[in-house]
Amino acid sequence: MKRRTFVASLGGLAVVGGVTFGSGAFDQAEATRGISISTTVDDDALIRLVPGPGDDGNFVSGHETGPVTIEIDAVENGAEPGNGVNDGSVTVFPELLQIQNQGSDPVVISAEEPPDAGIVFFGEEGFDGPDSIAQLEATLTPGSSTNAGLAVDAGYGTDQVPGTVANGDSIEVVIRADAE
Repeated sequence: MKRRTFVASLGGLAVVGGVTFGSGAFDQAEATRGISISTTVDDDALIRLVPGPGDDGNFVSGHETGPVTIEIDAVENGAEPGNGVNDGSVTVFPELLQIQNQGSDPVVISAEEPPDAGIVFFGEEGFDGPDSIAQLEATLTPGSSTNAGLAVDAGYGTDQVPGTVANGDSIEVVIRADAE
C-alpha cells in the first residue's frame, strides 16, 4: 500500500470511529420512572365535592363512596315525581354542587364540559337568564368552598350553553383545581 493511501485510510477510520462511537455527549436520553397517584372518596380528597344547598331533589350522590354522580331524571322531594327536564328549555339547578378546598394551597376551580354537551356549570352569581351564563371559575383558599350550579339546554338553543342534551345522555365533566 502506498503511504498516501495508508494516511487517507487512517483519516477515514478516524471519521468513521467518531461517528460510530460518538464524543460522549448525547442528544436524547430515555428513562423509565414510576409514578404513584392516590385516589380517595370525595370526603377525604383535597378537593371535596358534596351536594350543595340547592340540591333539594337529591340529584347529587356518590360523594361518600366514590365519584360524584349527578342524575337529573326523577325528583325525590316528596312532591309528585318529575322526570328529567323540559324539551326546548334551559333548566337551571343553582347551588347544586358544593366544592371545598381541603388542601393547603389556594386553587382556581373550573369545570371542563365536553364541547356541545348541552350543559354548563356556573358560579354562585353566574346565572342571569338563559342568555347570560358565566362559566364556573372561583378561587378557593384552604378551607373555603363555593357552590356551583348546573344549566341544562334541552333544545332552547342559547349560545351560552353549547349543544343540546338529549334524553338518556351520559356526560362526563371534569372539575379542575389549578394552583393559583
